[in-house]
Formats: sequence, structure tokens, C-alpha cells
Amino acid sequence: MSKKKQTEMIADHIYGKFDVFRQFRPLALGIHESLIAALSQFDPALISRVVANHCRKPRYLKSLARGGKRFDLNGKPQGEVSAEEKRAAELQMQPKNAPAAEPETAPVDAAGPVAVEAAAQPQDGQAES
Repeated sequence: MSKKKQTEMIADHIYGKFDVFRQFRPLALGIHESLIAALSQFDPALISRVVANHCRKPRYLKSLARGGKRFDLNGKPQGEVSAEEKRAAELQMQPKNAPAAEPETAPVDAAGPVAVEAAAQPQDGQAES
């Protein structure tokens, strides 16, 4: 069975067994270790991959950005989402092509230093004088 199929099978098992995943609640830090211990019949690397995939889903990121408590596999509170983690989730939810808020700086030459360096280099076949 391919790694992709195995990962899908493990994900189905995890979503079926643990409400905290199905409900997209903020997960306790280190929950992948608890999952690996609880699901010893599966490859630990694939369990970690399932957790990573889950944590990148927009619904999970929204839940994380709201903040509040984190939850263990049994749905019991275990820790809080920090302000830094909330901000990171908000940033991950932004569309990839949306301009990020940049710190205000002095205007920069649109060509930039790379274009200036390239213009100063001799072209192939042309000798410097």
C-alpha cells in the first residue's frame, strides 16, 4: 500500500476515534507523541504526517486563531493557545498572493540591487574594456 493510502487510512482512523480532531479543536502541544503511543500499530512517521496535515487545514487554523484552551486526545483541556500562536495561525490563513503588511521604510529603487549588478556585468561574448 502506498504511503499516501496509508496516511489516508490513518487519518480516517484518527478522525473516527478522537473527537478533538473531528471538532478541529486546538490540539495540546506534543499530541503527536500521545497519538503514536495510542496507535502503536501505525508507522509513527505517518501519524506525524497526519497531524501536520490536520494542523494546516483552514478550519483548524481558524480554531487556533480564536485562541483559548488546547485539548488532549480525550478532549480534556491541556494548556492555552499563546498570543504568538494565534498570530501565526492568522498569518497562515492569509492568501498566499495577498501582500503582507510590511514595515514602513524609505522607498527603494524598483530595479533593486540585483538588477543594478546584472547591468554592470559584461554580457557573454563581450570583453570588458
